Amino acid sequence: MKYKLIGENDFFVDPIETILKNRGIDDIKRFLNLDESVTDHWSTLVNIEKAVECLLKHIENKSNIFIQVDADADGYTSSAILINYLKRVYPEVDIEWRLQDGKEHGVFVDKVPKDVNLVIIPDAGSEQYEEHAKLKERGIDVIVLDHHECEKESENAIVVNNQLSPDYHSKAMTGAGIVLEFCRALDSKLDVNYAEEFSDLAAIGIIGDMADMQELGTRYNALQGMHKVCNPLYKALLEKQDYSMGSEINAINLTFYIIPLINAVVRSGKQKEKEQMMRAFLESDEEVFYKYRDVEKYEPIAINTARMMGNVKQRQAKAVKKGVGILEERIEQKNLLSNKVLIVNVAGIIDKDFTGLVANQVSNKYKRPTLLIRPDAKGECKGSARGYDKGHIKDFKEFLNETGLFNYCSGHSNALGVGIDSKKLIEANSLFNELLKDVEVDLDTYEVDFVVPCKQLTSELVLEIHKYRDTWSRNVEEPLLVIKDIEVKSKDISFFKGKNAGKTGTLKLKANGVDIIKKWCPDDEYEEHFKGKDFTIDVIGKCDLNEYKGRKTAQIVINDYEIKDVKDKELIF
Repeated sequence: MKYKLIGENDFFVDPIETILKNRGIDDIKRFLNLDESVTDHWSTLVNIEKAVECLLKHIENKSNIFIQVDADADGYTSSAILINYLKRVYPEVDIEWRLQDGKEHGVFVDKVPKDVNLVIIPDAGSEQYEEHAKLKERGIDVIVLDHHECEKESENAIVVNNQLSPDYHSKAMTGAGIVLEFCRALDSKLDVNYAEEFSDLAAIGIIGDMADMQELGTRYNALQGMHKVCNPLYKALLEKQDYSMGSEINAINLTFYIIPLINAVVRSGKQKEKEQMMRAFLESDEEVFYKYRDVEKYEPIAINTARMMGNVKQRQAKAVKKGVGILEERIEQKNLLSNKVLIVNVAGIIDKDFTGLVANQVSNKYKRPTLLIRPDAKGECKGSARGYDKGHIKDFKEFLNETGLFNYCSGHSNALGVGIDSKKLIEANSLFNELLKDVEVDLDTYEVDFVVPCKQLTSELVLEIHKYRDTWSRNVEEPLLVIKDIEVKSKDISFFKGKNAGKTGTLKLKANGVDIIKKWCPDDEYEEHFKGKDFTIDVIGKCDLNEYKGRKTAQIVINDYEIKDVKDKELIF
């Protein structure tokens, strides 16, 4: 068990200040007490008033409007915000929407119906210059509501994009946030107040697209929307995941328990499942037939969809787990970890729609930038690239572009799609190794905020850190602590088995009034290392709170541990 202290080991005076300083946050008081002053006004988005006028002209003319839904959580919520808003203000407006068949992005001209007068592309489309021109030739206006980086503003579309707006400083804002700003602009123009009803979906989109939550304006919008639970599907998902989330809505819980369900349906759901999820986001009042064993009934679409999404997630997890296992074997067999950037041919191993999801897992597991690619018949390798957040490359997209070897790098700075000629792969790999030859990859070292001797551990420290659990989010990572030299007697060891625990249980040790627990501890691990033994142990873990029958107990949830015997002879597991 290896660890590295991030900054000063000051856990006595103000541990939260130390933790936030470790994450590069200087104005801590402002960060913890955000208000509307940190946001950008919608009017600072270039072209937004022009886009509003265009849309209202088409609504007045009773035009047919087509909305292309982008294929991720940000895309679905972006389109849902816009459609729900327009239906609220103009119940009779004629809107047709389309879902992607797979993980494609942007509009496909041949999929746009012939009788359409206006195309709106939320969360995508800024660089579709050719498609904009073709739609204009057909007499179709195009509005883009996007946040992705692009080279220039389209001449044939009205593009509202924070990356193209110098006075809009929240560059981390995602598609759902930009669409919410568009609705705020419509509110102002129409003298109504509906936009904020859809800020819950904006929060899901912002967090789901892994926006930088250190950026204050983006953070404020996400925090405001997170707790304004209006959307019926959002409510149903929260109810379904209530136990796992501990009845708490925060960025971490949305990241682990809500957004993966949405992404599972987008990536691996059948088309009818995707369409049902979209209709549920659109607040449909339909009822769906449900049958399970002896139960047959009609139920609200939101409740039915939440259950369906959980089933799809389980289905996806099985498929991904199998593919990742094969992938890990290939990485080991081919000695790919000798390279600074992990490049793996995943053809025949990982389903195309799962590539980005698996790339995230692989990059985090092996702590290095990752390219998962598959060759096509034309001699080009296409796939997903992921940068490693804590690595030396801050912008993996820029890094790849600067090599001059890639045909395209499309997407975010550290999460993007790539294309490269197969014959250039060896050259790219050699160049990566040369450029990064001085970068050392350490797979086993944890970055921790505090190293606390057990004798100095207090429940007050644990509870003080846990109190700020709603603060942890993208780029404001939850803190890890090392607790040193915990002396454990066998009588203080407990092992609890839940109903659905299988061959695992919850291990619990005691230290200075704090419970040290390991969730999902395998039975054989407990039997071999803990049962009936006296020992000294160091642990790395996170601060938590257990509340049972009104009694609150501070906890450290174990990430890793190192057992020592009374003679300090180290046995590392």
